[in-house]
Amino acid sequence: MKSISIILLFVMTNIMAQAFSVSDPPMIYIYHFVSYDTTSILLHGGEQDESKNKLIQFPNFNKKDITLSENLAFGKALDPKLVSAMVTSAVAKNPHLNIAGESIQNRIKTDNFIKLVKSYDYPKRTDFIFIGEINTLASQYEIDLKLIDVSTQKIISSESFALNFESITNLRSQINDIIKPLMAKIIMPFVGSVYVRVDSTSRNRIRWDDISIRPLRTVVGTNFENTKKSDYAPFHTITIPSNFFETHNDILSKYASDDYRLISDYDENTTFLAGEYKFQAFLKNNEKYFETNFKVIAGDLNEIHVSLPYIPPPKDTDGDGIFDDDDACPQIPGEANSNPDLNGCPPPRLFGDISIMNIWNGVGFELLKLNDESDTLVIWGNKNNNNLQIESDPYEYLINKGNNSVTILDLPLGKYLRNSYANTQERFPGKHYVNLFADSDTLNLNEGAKSIKTFIADQDLIKGREVVIYFDPFTPTKDDIYRLYVDESLFAVAKIVGELHIVGMPINYEGEVNVKRNGFMDAIIPIKPISKKSYHLADLTKVGQ
Repeated sequence: MKSISIILLFVMTNIMAQAFSVSDPPMIYIYHFVSYDTTSILLHGGEQDESKNKLIQFPNFNKKDITLSENLAFGKALDPKLVSAMVTSAVAKNPHLNIAGESIQNRIKTDNFIKLVKSYDYPKRTDFIFIGEINTLASQYEIDLKLIDVSTQKIISSESFALNFESITNLRSQINDIIKPLMAKIIMPFVGSVYVRVDSTSRNRIRWDDISIRPLRTVVGTNFENTKKSDYAPFHTITIPSNFFETHNDILSKYASDDYRLISDYDENTTFLAGEYKFQAFLKNNEKYFETNFKVIAGDLNEIHVSLPYIPPPKDTDGDGIFDDDDACPQIPGEANSNPDLNGCPPPRLFGDISIMNIWNGVGFELLKLNDESDTLVIWGNKNNNNLQIESDPYEYLINKGNNSVTILDLPLGKYLRNSYANTQERFPGKHYVNLFADSDTLNLNEGAKSIKTFIADQDLIKGREVVIYFDPFTPTKDDIYRLYVDESLFAVAKIVGELHIVGMPINYEGEVNVKRNGFMDAIIPIKPISKKSYHLADLTKVGQ
């Protein structure tokens, strides 16, 4: 079978004669050449009837005209426009190559490719021609591709491959496999990589994956023109691959790894043609975008340095989390308030006074602030031998002239509990006696009642039996205190004691005495209604709450 020859040409900027740059990139001009081969097949109808003989010429070949036999193979001519389109697509995958246009001719008039190159009226910027020759042989296509320098008429690259008729679906991939590395090789001497380096003070303000880049100048037709904002193309940043550290470690090692990222397009191409560009990055919190010019030097790892103007954080003098510009009390810690005149100011501190009245000799008392989670001891005191002792730090207090009342000043508003009990008396070392007495009062200190009085009941010496409680352990230190409750009412506070004699327990009383030690489990002592003296042990050795 004779060959069918189809020629496909496209033209590129002369890389041998000049250096490509982003303002003067490789330009591609594509030609479609359709060649009609005179090769023919004669289908012999037989000696008896020559009228059945049929002449079939390419590319008008139609397999329906042929009856298959063992010794007959046939193929269909490959459309050069199809091949041309695939070549165009393969070239267009390289972002650094520009396509200037196309020209379609009906027929190649010469087999002298060099003469064809010289004679054709190419655009002024044409430098290279890519020639493809397709031959149909037996049951396959043979495709030969050559890259020719227009100015020198030298073939600088030649590639060929065979393709079975049945494998036509592989044509595009094979063309891509040839064109892609060749195009990369052409532009390799003229490209460089670019990374963005951001100051640590600016890093949290820039949106790394939302950047745009455009060349400062470009070619439109045969003219050089300045680009506009509409010419920006989207890019993103990626972690710099490890191989860059083999060649540029002296540069990158100066900075923290969080300070730089490599620029890539969304097809993962990380190179740029040499030349001048403009870089734009959008910032967080709707700040004005950052824009700067940068230059790419071929073969280098080029830097874009982002250093945003330093914006000091809003001032918060009192440290309450409300900036001074919005703080009505910038020198005093406060809290947020919907009222601008009160925003950042402390809430109104409302206080009140509680007076504890009728403090008699032998009584002890305490005042507790009732809270949701735990109660807080505000004041405690006792009176013995007409000596009134008070502990109320940090609150101030006033004792009246009669030495039988005390007023605690400037207490926060809220609920309080006053407990009163008889003081224990030590008659022997570690052996204390106490008359059974318990008196409590719940107080509500609020805006409507900022001054409250609470009266301790007079002691009524109750006749009854004696209950003796032994403590295990003996109070370890003078600061250890055992608190005793009957019917949930505090009636004694004991320290430096090993045994306590409760005097005046009603004979018919049936209930519990609860002994509390801080950090240990309570000792619950059941009391039965009996007339005799009873003895009990308070086990305060079990750690707990």
